[in-house]
Amino acid sequence: MIQILDEITLAPERIPDVLALLRDQYLPSHAARGLTLLGRWVSPPVAIPGQPNVLWLSWQVPDAPAYYRMRATADAGVFGFWAAVDAICESRRRHVMTDADVPLPSPLSAPEVDHAA
Repeated sequence: MIQILDEITLAPERIPDVLALLRDQYLPSHAARGLTLLGRWVSPPVAIPGQPNVLWLSWQVPDAPAYYRMRATADAGVFGFWAAVDAICESRRRHVMTDADVPLPSPLSAPEVDHAA
């Protein structure tokens, strides 16, 4: 399994805005792209005046080829969602991870993937 963790730094009062964008623009097509939303968290768990919070979105796809298929099938709605998030957040990063106990394949041994499909 591939774990995807989106780290979105923003003012605490903007968290509901991002969650609404997620619900209205991103979630309607996420399953068709192979993504499973595992959870949504905020840290720290309090709003500190003048300090940002981090909204964490945790996703999963079955394997590396599925990750690249998911990226290849991003459409205008996906790009629009991230552009809207970028307009209201301070920064964001995406972490893509796999189980540390699983041997990592080399690019030469990975199964062939048609990225255009």
